[in-house]
Amino acid sequence: MGALTRVHDWASTSLGPPEQWPQSLRTAVRLMLNTRHPMLIFWGPELLQFYNDAYRQTMGPERHPSALGQRGRDCWAEIWDIIGPQIELVMAGQGATWHEDQLLPVTRHGRREDVWWTYSYSPIDDGAQVGGVLVVCKDVTQEHVTREALRVSEAHWRSLFENLQEGLVLCEMVYGADGTAIDYRFLAVNAAVQRLSGLPPEAMLGELATVAIPGLEPFWIETFARVAATGEPAHFEYEVAALARWFQVSAYRTGPDRFAALFLNVTDRRLAAERQTLLAREVDHRAKNALAVVQAALRLTKAPDVPSYMRAVEGRVAALARAQTLLAEDRWTGADLRALLRGELEPFLSDGSGPRVHLQGPPLALPAGAAQPLAMAVHELATNAVKHGGLATPSGSVGATWRLQGDAVAPLLHLVWTEQGATPLEGPPRRRGFGPRVLDATIRVQLGGSVTLDWPPAGLVCTILVPLRTNPAPAELPI
Repeated sequence: MGALTRVHDWASTSLGPPEQWPQSLRTAVRLMLNTRHPMLIFWGPELLQFYNDAYRQTMGPERHPSALGQRGRDCWAEIWDIIGPQIELVMAGQGATWHEDQLLPVTRHGRREDVWWTYSYSPIDDGAQVGGVLVVCKDVTQEHVTREALRVSEAHWRSLFENLQEGLVLCEMVYGADGTAIDYRFLAVNAAVQRLSGLPPEAMLGELATVAIPGLEPFWIETFARVAATGEPAHFEYEVAALARWFQVSAYRTGPDRFAALFLNVTDRRLAAERQTLLAREVDHRAKNALAVVQAALRLTKAPDVPSYMRAVEGRVAALARAQTLLAEDRWTGADLRALLRGELEPFLSDGSGPRVHLQGPPLALPAGAAQPLAMAVHELATNAVKHGGLATPSGSVGATWRLQGDAVAPLLHLVWTEQGATPLEGPPRRRGFGPRVLDATIRVQLGGSVTLDWPPAGLVCTILVPLRTNPAPAELPI
């Protein structure tokens, strides 16, 4: 460019031959031509151009070498609306300007290109006024494109990070003086973390795990330290007892001493599985008890003939079946007491002459462990009433009333069975039959309750007290 500048026909321009140029222009041109940084000079009212070799390499064949000595407005017509006002400010004596990452779409190499520049405009004095503008510039297109791609990528990653339904934490391990992992620190957490763990982000960011979660099990530190040290991912389910939550976790190393953990709250699933296991055990235990009762009924039922024997056994087995049905309808969480009583006494609730059975008491859900034994006890009372008691005569009746005693910690069912209109009694039976033995075995032995039988002349009065523990520990029926 030095050679081209020397042989250029400056005499034909408003500048005239170089020997007539102002000293400030000569100095600026000499400085510009001897630097490897891209530079350009606009001079005089027409803003005639000078530029160096470093700048020439950014121009493309469309402008070089014709741009030398050309008016700036003519050379850069497509971007003059951007740079023209900036240059005019400097020429008007407003001082130097700085422009960073400025988009200047120009035509070069045969096509329109978006080019980003970082540049400064500095005044070149010519006596008492500004004679021209020195442009020091750099094509930062590649840096801009890279930076923009990084920004888009980061925005995309941030959107993914924040919108994940899974919790995601980025952490770094913390080591003691002997190099042993003693903790880890939360560097970033996404929005799902609070929903899944109950911990607000502000209580976690920048904080040690053992501080954010007091009582955190050593398992977590040891597992994540192994991931950060070996680079081997870890996939597991484990409980944070302090949060009373179970998590399914996948952990990966993201850098030296750093890891990411992706997790889901699986507490409901774990509890459901535990309930399912307990339910299976409960069903198994109740089934064994039911079989024990059936075996006892078969062995101890007395009858004068086979049909009578069959009816007695079938009635007792049917009582068990009805209790099983009630429990199954409530998924073995319990059974409604009124529904259980109605199931045993349905044939006698009304026979056309008015109700024979009267039920009175509040809604009451029996625990699963109490429903089956109580059903057997009620069945024996009803069977006895049909044979010998209040339901054995047309004018007789049976009443069942109940209420809750005790408190929420130790509730107690108080059930009174009263028979009226039976053949007048002279006292308790002389022989203890199967029914009383079932009452004693189911209420006292299995449920830990008590049974009191009174025999006034009007009919039997049976008072039953049963602890309503949520999970009683039933015993095998000893009959």
